[in-house]
Amino acid sequence: MNCSDLFMFLALVHIYDNLRLKYPSALTSIEQIVNNVKGKRIALFLDYDGTLSPIVDNPDHAFMSNAMRVAVRNVAKCFPTAIISGRSRERVRKFVGLKELYYAGSHGMDIMCPVQSPAADHTTEVLNYIFLRNYVNPTIFHIFRSFKSYYFI
Repeated sequence: MNCSDLFMFLALVHIYDNLRLKYPSALTSIEQIVNNVKGKRIALFLDYDGTLSPIVDNPDHAFMSNAMRVAVRNVAKCFPTAIISGRSRERVRKFVGLKELYYAGSHGMDIMCPVQSPAADHTTEVLNYIFLRNYVNPTIFHIFRSFKSYYFI
């Protein structure tokens, strides 16, 4: 290793250490996370490209692995789970292929709730409301609320 390679290596180590201090790994902070979420509702929001699928040259070839699909399905059994993407909602839904998730395409401007049976309660509707109120542009939320026949706080 020459001097310039060593200098570059040390610079990268320094950058990495600073990033770890600013953004600690959830894997090393499990106890803190568990304590912080006690008594709170948890929802998981995931990006598609580069998180659930690899970054590839052709976006039409950015496929999720079967192992990742199983992991997301298992998490969705425990927490409301949403996939948010800059892609169209329908395209991401087809790529992921899980009906139990929320999908938000076009950077959150096009939202779809999980598919439910007719006998399901209003849990999905309430979670959709919370999702819109907390994560989508407030103007869009007010438009959404104006179409509802009931009152939300």
